[in-house]
Amino acid sequence: MTGMRPGLVLGLAIALGGCGSLSVSAEHDPLYRAVAHTSTITARARDPSKGVAEIRIDAIEGELTACPGGVVPSIVPCRANAVARTRICSFGNPTGQVTCALPLALGDRRLVTYTATAKNGAGSTSSTSPVTYAAGAPLTQAQINLPLFGSFTIAWETARPVVWHTGAPGGGGTPANTIDVGFFPDADFGTNYLAFTNGLQTIAKGAFFNTTDQFASDYTVWKNLFNLWAGPAGADAQDCSRTIGGSAATVAGVTDGQAILHQNAFRDCADLALGGKGSTQTTLTDAAWVFVHESGHFLHGLGDEYVGGGNASVSDPANIYSSESSCKTAASNLSISQSFCAQIGTTGKWRMDDGNATTMEDRVLSSDWRTASDVAISRRVAKCVNGSCY
Repeated sequence: MTGMRPGLVLGLAIALGGCGSLSVSAEHDPLYRAVAHTSTITARARDPSKGVAEIRIDAIEGELTACPGGVVPSIVPCRANAVARTRICSFGNPTGQVTCALPLALGDRRLVTYTATAKNGAGSTSSTSPVTYAAGAPLTQAQINLPLFGSFTIAWETARPVVWHTGAPGGGGTPANTIDVGFFPDADFGTNYLAFTNGLQTIAKGAFFNTTDQFASDYTVWKNLFNLWAGPAGADAQDCSRTIGGSAATVAGVTDGQAILHQNAFRDCADLALGGKGSTQTTLTDAAWVFVHESGHFLHGLGDEYVGGGNASVSDPANIYSSESSCKTAASNLSISQSFCAQIGTTGKWRMDDGNATTMEDRVLSSDWRTASDVAISRRVAKCVNGSCY
C-alpha cells in the first residue's frame, strides 16, 4: 500500500459506531428481496475491557410510498404508517463478541430503518448510524393530486433501497457525501426478478461486507459511504453495449453509477467515467470481484492495466500513462518509486507495478487497489468524508 488512506480514523468510527473499546455493528439479511420474507437484523458488539452488558436493536417499519411533491411523485421513497420494533439482549459482561438478532416478517412494499446500541459493563453506550432498506414487492403506482383536475393514479416505481444510510427517508435526491450505486436486472432475467435479487445479494455481500478477501477490503471498510439501490427492469447489456430505459432510467437518474446484472455469459465491460454504467455476470464464482473491477472504471475512471484491456484512464490521478517519462513523473509526484513504471506489453502505454496483485489487472481475490489506483480511491474517500464524493 502507499500509506494510510485519508480520513481512516473517521471512517472506522463511522463503521463501528465505536466509543473507546466498545464497538457495535449491525447488518440485515437478506439485503433486499422483492417477495414477502423474514428479514433478520443482526447486531454484534464487543468490549475487550469492560465486557458487553446489553445490545438493543430499534427498528421502524412502515409502508414504502412515493413522496408527493411537484408535478410527479418522488423517485426516492418515503414511509407511511410506521410502527416501532425493538429487541433487547442482555449479557453478563463477556469480553468476547456477542450477537443479538431481531427477525422481522415483512410483506410487500415495506421500508425499515434500524439502529443498534451496545452498553458495556461500565454503562457506556455506542450506537450504529441508521440504515434503511426496502422489502417485498415494489411500488407500482402512485397518486397525483392536481388542482382543477383532482386525484388520479399513475404507473410509478421508486428506487428500492438495499442499503441506504439515512434514518429519515423523505424523498428528494441523495446527498453529495455518499456514492449511490444502482443495480438493475438485465433483459436476460426476464420476469425472474427474484433471481436478480439473489445475484445482487451475492455481489453486494461480496463487495461491501467481506472481511475475508483483499479485493473487497476498501469497499468493506468504507461501506458507510455507499448507498446501494435496486431498480426495475429496463436495462440491457451485451459485451460493451449497455442501455437503461423506461422506469429503470428514471431510477438510475438518482444514482452515481449503475451496474447491470446479467446471467448469460458475455464479456463484462464498463464506461470509463466518474459515474457511469457497467455490467457484471451474477453466475460467476468471482462475481463480486468482477463488480469491484468494473466499478473501478465506472465510478473512479480507472483504466485496465492488462494487455488487451482498455488502457486509458480519467481517474484522479491517472493510472495509465502514454510514456515511460510521464509515468515516472507521476510516480515521483505521488511519492511512489519510479522503478515501478512498466510498459503494458508492447502497447506503448505504461502503468505502475509494485509486484503485487492489483484489481485493475489481476483477476484474483487477493488483489487490491495498488500504486496510483490506491491513491485515486483514497482521494475519492477523502472527498466523500469532506462532504462531496464527486
